[in-house]
Amino acid sequence: MKIFYVFLVFIYSGQLLAGDLSRVSPHPSLGPKDVVKIIMNGLKNNDQPSENRGVTITYSFASPANKRNTGPLKRFNSMIRGQTYSPMINHRSAIYEKYNVMNNRASIDVILVSSGGKTYGYRFGLSQQNGNKFKGSWMTDTVVPIPVTTL
Repeated sequence: MKIFYVFLVFIYSGQLLAGDLSRVSPHPSLGPKDVVKIIMNGLKNNDQPSENRGVTITYSFASPANKRNTGPLKRFNSMIRGQTYSPMINHRSAIYEKYNVMNNRASIDVILVSSGGKTYGYRFGLSQQNGNKFKGSWMTDTVVPIPVTTL
């Protein structure tokens, strides 16, 4: 009986940890890597459970400064569907590399395989928000393409 109880606690605590990754908007409980994983999972399944949901999630994690440059959502959607970022939509897989956090700034490189089978790289720049309604939350400031060498 004791083993069963420990097993249930383990499963339940795992669900709590995984629950944060199901968020679709900024929250202080999410680290920078969590944010990038949520964005990439949303874009991988862009039209699930509703049309363009992944792009909407991505926009919700854009910092206020980022939104001033890329918003509103309609404009952001057009940008992400352009040549530079469209490989992110419905991509096959993604790996996360060169994870760096320094004070309230972070960068994470994402290497993905697009739906067409090509490899692309992107560097996410994030900041932990302060002085706005997202205080303590990590949000994206920039996403820039990076070169990827494939063997």
